[in-house]
Amino acid sequence: MSKLIEINYNNIDLIQFYEPLDDGSFVKTETGMLFPFATRKYKNRNFVFPIAIGPGQKKTYYFLTWTSGGLSLPILLWNQDSFILHNADVQHGLGIYYGVMIVMILYNLFIFFSIRDISYFYYVTYILGFLGIQLVLTGHGFQYLWPEYPSLQRNFYVFFTGICMSSALLFAKRFLNTKENIPIWLDKSMKVMVVAHAILVITPLLFPPEITVKIALLLSLPVLFMIPTASVMSFLKKFRPARYFLLAFTVLLVSGIVVVLRFINILGNTFITEYGLYLGSTMEVILLSIALADRINIMKREKSEAQAKTLEMQKILTESYARFVPKDFLANLGKESILDVKLGDQIQKDMSVLFSDIRSFTTLSEQMTPAENFNFINSYLGRMSPIIQRNHGFIDKFIGDAIMALFQKNVLDAVNAGIEMQRYLKIYNDHRNKQGYVPIQIGVGIHSGSLMLGTIGAEERLEGTVISDTVNLASRIENLTKIYGSRIAVSESTIEEVKRDGRFHFRFLDRVKVKGKKIPVSIYEVIDGDEPEEQDLKIATKDTYEKGVNAFYSNYFEEAKVHFEKVLNIFPQDKATQLYLKRLYPVTKDQSFDEH
Repeated sequence: MSKLIEINYNNIDLIQFYEPLDDGSFVKTETGMLFPFATRKYKNRNFVFPIAIGPGQKKTYYFLTWTSGGLSLPILLWNQDSFILHNADVQHGLGIYYGVMIVMILYNLFIFFSIRDISYFYYVTYILGFLGIQLVLTGHGFQYLWPEYPSLQRNFYVFFTGICMSSALLFAKRFLNTKENIPIWLDKSMKVMVVAHAILVITPLLFPPEITVKIALLLSLPVLFMIPTASVMSFLKKFRPARYFLLAFTVLLVSGIVVVLRFINILGNTFITEYGLYLGSTMEVILLSIALADRINIMKREKSEAQAKTLEMQKILTESYARFVPKDFLANLGKESILDVKLGDQIQKDMSVLFSDIRSFTTLSEQMTPAENFNFINSYLGRMSPIIQRNHGFIDKFIGDAIMALFQKNVLDAVNAGIEMQRYLKIYNDHRNKQGYVPIQIGVGIHSGSLMLGTIGAEERLEGTVISDTVNLASRIENLTKIYGSRIAVSESTIEEVKRDGRFHFRFLDRVKVKGKKIPVSIYEVIDGDEPEEQDLKIATKDTYEKGVNAFYSNYFEEAKVHFEKVLNIFPQDKATQLYLKRLYPVTKDQSFDEH
């Protein structure tokens, strides 16, 4: 009866099989990893020997083995049909295993080239090394990939072990962020073992397998301790990516222990004990791929959160910068960010300039402590700023209690802002009265024209500002409101727009020679911001007042006096009219009416 003897372990350098003959002699058959694969009678990854035993016969067969590595001799007796069926099942099972490993290699290699995360490269080389070890240990590498090179079969275990272990350590260090999550001594020990296994890769070129295999086994032991320990420490530090990593290596470690227990005969020869390592390593590479995907998701979320925080911080910084340098100022300079601003940036623009100032502020300040003074200014400015912004203007600077604002779209925006400021002042004064504070008055001066907007200072200290005669004149006009008792005074260029619009009430104040100007300028008063009673009286007396002004500038002083007295009979508190009458007592044709 024909039978087959199988040694279910293929990493044996030399096997001598002695088959007994009827005359008492033996026929010797030599095989093993020292010989090319083609010399085997049965082209199988394991060593298979045919025997012939008749019914009731007893024969004794002998094996002589020699190998450079560990030795295991699980001997199985088969009939040919059973062996063929079993071998087909094993081939199919290992084919699926190799297919899974190759798919994982290609999948993670594709991700590596897509996102350039070095973790995936380490993981790919780790799987390649592990797969190489399995091809050596199962004998399929010798059977299909390098059958003519026995020396490769004898040395590839060491070569692939070096690649596998060094890559596993690098992958673990990178994946678990060991520099932060484990003790320094363990992290440095892992680095040492990376170098040691990298050197192991080239040892087959220098030493025989009898030496290198033992070195490889010896160097593998610390790695089996280091990686699980690092993963447990990272997990205990609540490093989330360590979850799947720890699970993956736990599965592999358990499957490896099961196989070892089978080899030392503690566990029996079952499907789990025989193929547990393949199942464990398959689960491991799948779990590690999930771990990498989870890590990428975590990194994406952290990156997204970091970007959101950065954007929020940038928004906060932008808003903070805008408190010092208005975004409208930057927009006029053609800059998107304050980071783009350089010393000397400038542009010429036609704009309206509004100056406002609190009347008798010095006297008010003397009645307050420095803290009260500070709080008062902030309270006032905080209420006036939104009015300017609402009317498409922006504040260029605060000068103590004074406001300097710029309007670029429409002259009437500046006028309307000044009116709203005066109207809101009544509400603010009611609030101050309830708090026991005295009411305040403000003057507003507006002028429109060309100005230079830009940055001045030094490289280490910049300031945005506007420079031109337009700005100076707007400031001078605001100062005149104190003299003429006006709430809002504007220049002739501004009043032309007011006339065309027709919404606001105004009257001529005077022609004055302001400081820095040789030619007198005409000043007008917009009265829509006055108290309703005063506004009504100014409207009611406007015709008479303007007749008086025209007569005055035509040197008809007696006629002017009559008109101005009529105004005062109706509106005794009209300060502008009072000033004209003062000029007429006494008056000469040579008198100068300039205001300095």
